[in-house]
Amino acid sequence: MVGTEEQRREPGERWAYRAAPYHGPVYEVEVLKKGTKRPTRIKVRFVAEDAEGREEWVPPARLRVPWHKKDAWLADQQRWNDLTRDSPDDHDPEFLAVCTLFDEQWWTDLATVGYNARECGILYIHDAPALAELLDVPETFFSADARAFTDAEGAVVAPWPTTLAVTRLLAKTRADQLVALMAEKDQQAHHEATYGQYYPGRGKNPGTHISPETCAEVDRIYRPARDLLRQWCGAETAERLDELQALRTEVVRIGKLMEAAITCLRQAGQTAAASRFERELGIPLETLRHTLSGRD
Repeated sequence: MVGTEEQRREPGERWAYRAAPYHGPVYEVEVLKKGTKRPTRIKVRFVAEDAEGREEWVPPARLRVPWHKKDAWLADQQRWNDLTRDSPDDHDPEFLAVCTLFDEQWWTDLATVGYNARECGILYIHDAPALAELLDVPETFFSADARAFTDAEGAVVAPWPTTLAVTRLLAKTRADQLVALMAEKDQQAHHEATYGQYYPGRGKNPGTHISPETCAEVDRIYRPARDLLRQWCGAETAERLDELQALRTEVVRIGKLMEAAITCLRQAGQTAAASRFERELGIPLETLRHTLSGRD
């Protein structure tokens, strides 16, 4: 908001200066004047005696907070550094599994997860009572890690170990849907690794084709995450899906045999028998052919 204390940076004010956003030494500086060119620069004087009155033109963003708020700001920074000290790498299979689950947005009103570098893997619990009821855990489950805290908006902010524990429990609440979804993603990944992927362009912009090799490389990164999600769903759910897929495969096999038998009967002049078998099959032969062709 323009005009707030954090954005005015008027001549004579003292500010906490730090070059890097989250790490590095902090210096007290006095604002001398504002520049008139673009990009905007502010002339400051470093206050410390050993700076010997050094003056510099600096980007406004390096003036982090008014100097009198420095201690509280540094305390918040340290708390966040502690919170994120064990956050995962963005290609970590567990993190990708968590992102895959939360991307479905099944629980957006209850909890969300941080994706960018500064909040990678951090869990924001927006409705702790409802989430606790869904997972059948006490609300204290979310703040068991001493680093967890409640932010200004009332959300519980928890570190990566809590995110991982909550995600594993969430996976079980949607196990059937999730295992089926992973199977669809496996099929899509196999198709793209074989044929590549095409993104249509807009207007005069041509479309973009992603090569099968690139798609296969992407799948090598994401496949372990899908495997983890299947594990978190539980063996029973995965077994049920395997049984269902095996049953569908058997139905397709029998359907092909029936199609071949009915065709042979017609070719042999046994039209009455062919029609009787088609009636007992329960669906028109053309519909069966269309269904089977879609599964080849």
